[in-house]
Amino acid sequence: MGSRRAFIRDGLLILLLSGCGYRPVSQYSTNLLGNSAFVDVILDLKEPSNGVYLKEEIIKTLRERLNTTVVADKKRADSIIIVPKYSFSYSPLNYDRNGYVIRYRVHTTITFELITPKGRFKKVIHVDEDVGIKASSLTSSIARDTAIRYSIRKAMDKFIAFVAQKGYMQ
Repeated sequence: MGSRRAFIRDGLLILLLSGCGYRPVSQYSTNLLGNSAFVDVILDLKEPSNGVYLKEEIIKTLRERLNTTVVADKKRADSIIIVPKYSFSYSPLNYDRNGYVIRYRVHTTITFELITPKGRFKKVIHVDEDVGIKASSLTSSIARDTAIRYSIRKAMDKFIAFVAQKGYMQ
């Protein structure tokens, strides 16, 4: 009896979503980006490892969330995504009784340039991520890297929203 109700419920949900014109974000992004993309991140000499991680996260997002094929040759790509600039800065938020920073905010700024079949677009995304740290320098370094990675993921969520919005308007 329970499986029959689940079947009916799922069927009604599918009918409702298909009837109201629901389309996944990946369809809107394909409308803008096409089926394939080339990704290039210009590495910052001060923080090249963050640029490498940023490029990996962009590729992962394109493949897994937008169903876009990432190609190694610019000439074979429908779209080109370039990150000419990215930066990370830090602001202390809390101090312990000895004056050491125990919580800080990572400010992330990423500039995206998209060259698509529908035109050229530029988007600057700003994200903040708060992180607590302990007195150990190793723990601080790991917390800093983790905060940067989380902020890049947040930026990618904003990038997906931007691409979907532009794809919807095309």
